Amino acid sequence: MEDKMNNNGGSERDVRRELRRQRRIRAQITAYAITGILGVSVASGAFFSVNKIIGAVKAYNAEVEETVAEAKEVNALPAAVESPDESVTDTEVLNSDSMLDNIVDTCISEMPLEDRVAGLFMVSPEQLTGSDAVVKAGTGTQEALNSYAVGGLLYVSKNIKDAGQIKDMLSTTVSMSKYPLFMSTVEVGGEKSIVANALSLDPVASPSELGASGNADEAYNTASKVADYLNAYGFNMNLGVNANLSDSGNSFGTDPKLVSAMVGKTVEGLQTFGVSACLQFFPETVNSGNSLEGMADALAPFRAGIDAGASMIMVCTAPSTGITGDDTPSCLSSTVIQDVLRGQLGYDGIIITDSLSDVADRYSSADAAVAALQAGADMIFLPENFAESYQGVLAAVQNGVISEDRINESLRRIYRVKYADKVEEIAGE
Repeated sequence: MEDKMNNNGGSERDVRRELRRQRRIRAQITAYAITGILGVSVASGAFFSVNKIIGAVKAYNAEVEETVAEAKEVNALPAAVESPDESVTDTEVLNSDSMLDNIVDTCISEMPLEDRVAGLFMVSPEQLTGSDAVVKAGTGTQEALNSYAVGGLLYVSKNIKDAGQIKDMLSTTVSMSKYPLFMSTVEVGGEKSIVANALSLDPVASPSELGASGNADEAYNTASKVADYLNAYGFNMNLGVNANLSDSGNSFGTDPKLVSAMVGKTVEGLQTFGVSACLQFFPETVNSGNSLEGMADALAPFRAGIDAGASMIMVCTAPSTGITGDDTPSCLSSTVIQDVLRGQLGYDGIIITDSLSDVADRYSSADAAVAALQAGADMIFLPENFAESYQGVLAAVQNGVISEDRINESLRRIYRVKYADKVEEIAGE
């Protein structure tokens, strides 16, 4: 019996040693990729032109792919049992968050201010290029991305002609960009599914149909199907996860518990299969005048989405007078964003405004964008005039109205989402 216990103990120790060895190797590979590829410019102290930044980022992306292959090859090798007295301390093995922080901080450190500001915007391809209806990525797209290194693009029905066209346009656009892009659409399910309808795909259930079924697992299955075809065409962000309590077709219903379960499973289904999820529309689409306590039911689905790891939350343009005491649009209110969404709900992901064109009657494009960032938003969505909005934010940073640290804080959240999958591939257990 004693011999059996010793043998079992030895086997378990060998397994633990091997796991530690594999983890250390993966950490070392990642460290080389981070410091050797991205860090070389920092160590040299050289000034980077835009072209050099493009080259550095593209070289990094290529090295990441090579590193992923190396890590997989290392994991396939037979275990080499280490000496009994060898141990691995926590400082020898970087965790995934530390690796991701290193990647993100190094990327941001190489970006000129103009690119960092542009990276806070998600706009339509028409706003970016000045064209009426973009269905192809050509010289106009390339020139526009060179001038404005936006963080994301939104594609709708008029941008989609057929499967080959949309796939080619998205992949070409990504290849033209200096930095990773959010390639987004609003795919809610049912008859209002932009991509599925444009390409005559088999429809998936709408949120209201899923809510009526009462089966949250079906919400997961439906979201996984949506993620599958969005991925196939080049989309990596779905802005269409409705977390509001409503009896409309775009919502899961009015029961807070049921809607919370549906939202959580939808987020899981999308993000498990490679499409980042954005919850709409915080805290509610129509101003109810309710206090924070009175909005407990309305906020429950957002809590569920946050718990499920939602990458992004869109804050509405409607005011929340019961929370703020005034008619400030929610997406321009620090009370809504900082006190409630960040503070009360503990959300530290990306916060994006709803379309700022909706507040154009009250604010200029520049003033709305600056106010949103001052309130705590990370990304500006569909401003009335993109160029004016961008120039307004850039001037605000240059004049000290908004600090560079504030810009970098938002970029870190954005880039943590954009690069998270690479770290998971390299260092995931």
